[in-house]
Amino acid sequence: MSAPLPISVLLLARDETRDLEELLPSLAFASEVVVVWDPRGEPATRDAARGLGARVFEHAWEGFGPQRRFALEQCTQDWVLWLDADERLSPDSIPTLERASRLPADRPALLMARRVTAFLGRPIHWCGWRDDRLPRLFTRRGASFDDAPVHEQVRVDGAATLGGLGPFRIEHMSYRTFDDCVTKMVRYAHANAERAWRAGRRAGVLDLGLRPPLRFLRQFVLQLGFLDGAHGFLLCAFAAAQVFLKYAELWARSRSEPKA
Repeated sequence: MSAPLPISVLLLARDETRDLEELLPSLAFASEVVVVWDPRGEPATRDAARGLGARVFEHAWEGFGPQRRFALEQCTQDWVLWLDADERLSPDSIPTLERASRLPADRPALLMARRVTAFLGRPIHWCGWRDDRLPRLFTRRGASFDDAPVHEQVRVDGAATLGGLGPFRIEHMSYRTFDDCVTKMVRYAHANAERAWRAGRRAGVLDLGLRPPLRFLRQFVLQLGFLDGAHGFLLCAFAAAQVFLKYAELWARSRSEPKA
């Protein structure tokens, strides 16, 4: 590959110094890497990204959707590759990205990635995580992110979905340790509760008693999480606990809401 590809890599960062030190050298194929750093995080993460050649912007945290939208506004290349700091491209994805990015970018287009997530060191194939396909390479033209505080989505208006270009795989190493699991469970529960509250949702005792076990049964039984063994059991238990924390927060807010 003689020249960098016309790709902007879009990344958010807060305290992921180690992840960025591993990831950024592997992105040399792209013309630029845009990192938006949350100033609540470790300055070492910001400094590491700068030292490794990324274009770094500081932006106060407003939620994943708004943060990614700001990052997209800083991108300058025709194509955008959306990654998280704890994700890694498989080596055979690079030729695919090269072929895609050489296509004309005057019409909106996107390429779906197959993502496999590891939980405590083991790839998860069931639990509702099977066949996780996401739009991760897309034209800057027509692209936008929604306002979701968590589980944000990109939309590319009028986009054609590209196919037949080769493998495009991402390895997601989000839950390396037990502490990672607990931290993200609490963070996502709070973000989902906040989103539900803003949408007018409220919670009662039935939500607290029924929704967590139903989530566990759905992922562990209906979505065959038991095939992932002990890791699958623990993952589904964490998912149920996250649902409990979400509805516990909604319930607490509902109880303290001023009566009309």
